[in-house]
Amino acid sequence: MNSLIVYFSWSNNTKRLVEDLNKKFNYDVLRIERKIPYSTDYNTCAYVEAKEEVEKKIYPEIKELGIDVNKYERILLFFPIWWYTFPMPVGTFIKHIKGYKGEVVVFANSYTNDLQYMVNSMRDLNNIDGTINFKEGLFNKSVDEHINYLM
Repeated sequence: MNSLIVYFSWSNNTKRLVEDLNKKFNYDVLRIERKIPYSTDYNTCAYVEAKEEVEKKIYPEIKELGIDVNKYERILLFFPIWWYTFPMPVGTFIKHIKGYKGEVVVFANSYTNDLQYMVNSMRDLNNIDGTINFKEGLFNKSVDEHINYLM
């Protein structure tokens, strides 16, 4: 299956996961980046910027994607959990691919193992575009578990 990895990462934890995973598959990769970067200070980013975006459902502008996602049958979407759901730039990305006809497999990671975060993320993604075929992937799993899942 023709797949594209799309990910969001502030601290680079998700970036490292994607890079390690992709050593096995060599998929095309796209990083979602906020047009105006978040603060490099964790407290400002987490407790001011990200929190406000989630609470007010603000989908910030992201940098130009520079890729036609429609040439891929499957998008593997990776992100950390921020405030019990996906970071809002991920929502902006979903708005940009509105009506995408392939499958979007969702992979999330968090500092806690609360499975409700994945439930929240799936619900919130569907609320942005219920026509996209979202599929729940893995939550808080290792690189090897991701590789096994994708094989």
